Amino acid sequence: MMDSIALAKAIELQTQAREERWRRNEDLFYHDYSMDPPALVVWAGRLITGLGAFVAAMKKADRRDVRRSACDDCEDTGCDQAASCRA
Repeated sequence: MMDSIALAKAIELQTQAREERWRRNEDLFYHDYSMDPPALVVWAGRLITGLGAFVAAMKKADRRDVRRSACDDCEDTGCDQAASCRA
């Protein structure tokens, strides 16, 4: 039991010393915790991002013809022109 108390005290002192170094030099904090994420996490993130972009593109491509046009004459004639027909 005394060993575990001594170990806990040693860990606490080590943590306090590390925090004191971080207060003096903030870059040490970022250096201690700046590990790169595992490759599997990076791969999964890229996969999710790619699939999200793919789904968004498919939703955009699957839209029905909304019959919106910028020209005034298209309301009467029903042309499918998307850009303005004024010269």
